[in-house]
Amino acid sequence: MGNQVRRILVLCVDRDNDVGERLGIPTPVIGRENILKVATQYILRYPDDSDTNAMFGALQLYDSLISTLGPENVEVALVTGTSAEDVTADMKLMNEVDKVLMNFDADGIIVVSDSPTDEVVVPMLQSRRPVVSVRRIIVKQTKGFEEFAVLARYYVGKLLGEPRYRRYVLGLPGIIIFIYGVFYSIWSYLPPIARTLIVSSISLFLGLVFLVYGFNIHESLLRFMRSYDVTFFISALSIFFLIAYLASSYYVLHQPIPLWGPVNVFDLVGLITAATLSVNSVEVYVKSRVVPLGRVAADILLTSFFILVAGDLVEFMVTGRVGIFELIYVLVIYMVIGFVTLSVIGILRNRYGKVRGKGK
Repeated sequence: MGNQVRRILVLCVDRDNDVGERLGIPTPVIGRENILKVATQYILRYPDDSDTNAMFGALQLYDSLISTLGPENVEVALVTGTSAEDVTADMKLMNEVDKVLMNFDADGIIVVSDSPTDEVVVPMLQSRRPVVSVRRIIVKQTKGFEEFAVLARYYVGKLLGEPRYRRYVLGLPGIIIFIYGVFYSIWSYLPPIARTLIVSSISLFLGLVFLVYGFNIHESLLRFMRSYDVTFFISALSIFFLIAYLASSYYVLHQPIPLWGPVNVFDLVGLITAATLSVNSVEVYVKSRVVPLGRVAADILLTSFFILVAGDLVEFMVTGRVGIFELIYVLVIYMVIGFVTLSVIGILRNRYGKVRGKGK
């Protein structure tokens, strides 16, 4: 371990504080006998929890180290965070580490944990003492279908029962199913151009994501977006294509500028708006690490307005070929999209807005 590391602290990390909350004991817990007492109480109450294995693994490592370094140069301790596993958990955990180091001035730390979520504190521990090793205790299971069934039932219950996992297991699929239900209920009433845009947008988006990450293009794109004003480039390029399309239609094909119809100038403006605001939202996030929820809402609402409402509104006011009931129907669809968008944005802003930049 090097000549400079003479005093070792074996640190068992329980970031979600299962041990402290379930047993109702104060932490940190310092010393072999104290941790052995806590580990014994915990395994008698919760024999299937891997935190017990982490504590006994730390004790085993402590026993092996004192035979070579001496009992005066090795100490073992248990520190915990909070069940939220957020910034407050890390702050509490680091305060407990400071208390342990005041009791035992170690030259280096060996971290013992039972999961990757506990090991995220390793960079913070480096600010206190060098972390010379990280040991993860993996519980070995016997093979067999019955054991697999028991484990599967346990982990399914854990995924559905704990809030930090439930939001991903149920929350995200719930949002996808809800959006699918909304689109399926109004699918037959959408204009053909809207259907085409929805299907093509989803296909293009998924294909682009797979392509970018499959060939590792995203790193070059991130460097490009951090170095240049990508929003201006996309805006100028989109306006150029719009002018080129209108000019070629009028001067080359001798066709009037399509103000209405299946494909009209408002659809093109909607596509330009979608491209510009989408790229701008990504650029803001890449450069400032702030989620621009307001720009995302504006992107959806403006794009939907130009594609769904603007053409019919102009036809209703100018030519009269769109009746009042058709216009009301389109406006109702737009209001539903706006309500769903603003509701989702509001939920995300209340949950993440304070952390990632309020008001952005």
